[in-house]
Amino acid sequence: MTTDDLIVALRPDDVLDETYRRRREADLARVLATPRPRRTFLRVRSLPRGTRLALAGTAVAGLVAAVAVPAAVTGTASGEPGGGGVLSGSSASPEAPAAPTVTLDARSLLLAGAERVADEGEPRGRYWFERTRTFEPVESGAVVAHSDELWYDGRDGSGLFNQDVEVAFADRADEAAWKEKGSPRLWPGPQRRDFSRISLKWEVGDRTLTMDDVRRLPGDAGELERWLRAAHRAGGDGSLPSFPAFAFGAARHLLSSPASPATRAAMLRILAAQPGLTLQRGVTDPLGRTGAAVTLEDGAVRLVVDESGARLLAFEYRGPDEDPDEDPGGDPGESPDGEAPGDGRTVHLPFREGFKVAYESSGWVAAPGAHPRAR
Repeated sequence: MTTDDLIVALRPDDVLDETYRRRREADLARVLATPRPRRTFLRVRSLPRGTRLALAGTAVAGLVAAVAVPAAVTGTASGEPGGGGVLSGSSASPEAPAAPTVTLDARSLLLAGAERVADEGEPRGRYWFERTRTFEPVESGAVVAHSDELWYDGRDGSGLFNQDVEVAFADRADEAAWKEKGSPRLWPGPQRRDFSRISLKWEVGDRTLTMDDVRRLPGDAGELERWLRAAHRAGGDGSLPSFPAFAFGAARHLLSSPASPATRAAMLRILAAQPGLTLQRGVTDPLGRTGAAVTLEDGAVRLVVDESGARLLAFEYRGPDEDPDEDPGGDPGESPDGEAPGDGRTVHLPFREGFKVAYESSGWVAAPGAHPRAR
């Protein structure tokens, strides 16, 4: 008998067919008798149009940070046998189960912005350019708006200050009183400055930084936070603001400075770690640009960032007027004669409620007078 004959004898076709039919009937009966676990789906709540655009423009890593890391997911993990820990939620009907939601918050927006900033390429150009529009409350009840532009390479450059000065009054009585006095000038006139003999400085706490110092700041969030905490402690006595408030003030300068992309990304990550942050989307900055406002727990300071979380649009102070006899931590201001900040003669001007700075444009350019491409 051949090997093939032996196999046929041991496993005849009629036996195989009968066995298959019996097993198939038993398998079908078992499947039909066992209830199938209901499938559930994770659905992400639709975000406002501006937020969708911001997330679409963020790198993949930023999207993960914006949605997965800090998201508030509602629902429970199913412990049913064979369920594999399926995420489930309550449902109004079997056809339309209510799915858990993912919510974008201040922390997630800042982390997403950090990822986007970190992906920026190496800067090109010799001169750092910055244009700001500042809104300063003054004694008479008016708010003075003025624009400043500067070009600086660390050793040379120029600046245009107190441009396009405008005066506005919230109270008509204050305006009438000002006019009765002959409408005295409330702010210095336009000035042009040559920086060939002046070294611009950035002040953070008790630290005074040159442009080279700013560009050498740490790009790691842990190292930068240690540097900031040292600058915070070095500021003086118990009148210093809390570290979260200090960090917001530092962010005002570092996020609009010639700091490296890694340093600016680290600053955003430090902000994201501060307690009590709130996020309000769809706000407008002093120039009417739409963005998102990140505010400290006490509401005194808020930063307006663009919808990607990567670009600082404005800094706004909403707290009480500061005491002119106290130094709240070394925030630089203008000198009394209208000199530009950082020329070695600066003094701190206390914040008044309603003080705002809008960061119109910044970046590296080839020469004074040039402007970076609009972003």
